[in-house]
Amino acid sequence: MPLRYPLAVLAGLLAAGLLLWLMQALVTPQQLQRSHRDQARLIEFVRLKRDERVQRKERRQPPPPPPPATPLPRPQLEFPEEVGLQAPRLDISARLDLPLQLGQAPSPGPPPAQLDHDFIPLSRQPPQYPYQAARRGIEGWVKVAFRVTAKGTVEDVRVLESEPPGVFDQAALDAVSRWRFKPRRVGGRAVAGEAEQVVEFKLDD
Repeated sequence: MPLRYPLAVLAGLLAAGLLLWLMQALVTPQQLQRSHRDQARLIEFVRLKRDERVQRKERRQPPPPPPPATPLPRPQLEFPEEVGLQAPRLDISARLDLPLQLGQAPSPGPPPAQLDHDFIPLSRQPPQYPYQAARRGIEGWVKVAFRVTAKGTVEDVRVLESEPPGVFDQAALDAVSRWRFKPRRVGGRAVAGEAEQVVEFKLDD
């Protein structure tokens, strides 16, 4: 009896130790497996999270284009109105009604030839009133001499006198050089001759 009791206690201790070892052996692999699974899930979760960050960076929309620059308003230039720049009305016809002063026709030699008719004006274009003179209200006259050819054209136009001097000279020369005449005829033949004309420049009242 005393011998069996110690053996039974020893056998119980061995059985209990074996049972504990078996339980530990069964529990440890499960814990390790769970630990590995949790770690794998954690790693996988972290990787997925990193991928999402990368995708979000790729999906980031480009910055909006800068607004178009507002065009600067064009400056509106105001030009002062010109005072008295319109040329006044000219009394053109009055200054062309002056008689044409004819020069002496060259003598054809003896016997003297009969004068059929003298110069007859066909076209006397009025002169252009000088702009500065019209603006200042200046009036005047120019006495010119010229030669009428056998064809009725005018050449060798020159100024004899003018008042005021030099103001209307060029306008008178330009106008008279464009005049046309029916030439003088002597003995049935057209001949050239000299003539003079006073061209007046007056503003229309």
